[in-house]
Amino acid sequence: MAQSYAYLDNTGILHLHPLKSEAAKNGKYIGTNLDYDESGFPIIGGEGVVYYVHKDKAYINGNENDGQPIATPSSLRELTEQIK
Repeated sequence: MAQSYAYLDNTGILHLHPLKSEAAKNGKYIGTNLDYDESGFPIIGGEGVVYYVHKDKAYINGNENDGQPIATPSSLRELTEQIK
């Protein structure tokens, strides 16, 4: 896994980006070794996860409108505690 940079967008959704400069445009960020999908969402268990930090809700195969809710992975909670 390559180094990526985790940040929260303006709606509180976790994203990962390979470029530090892009992550920095969103404010606070942190380096991580988590892999990410083509949309910039972290991959957990082989699936891209859309994580709404302020709601503490996570979804696969879509977002809160059309995705499948899953238990929030502890690794995502731990990561976002460092960038809130």
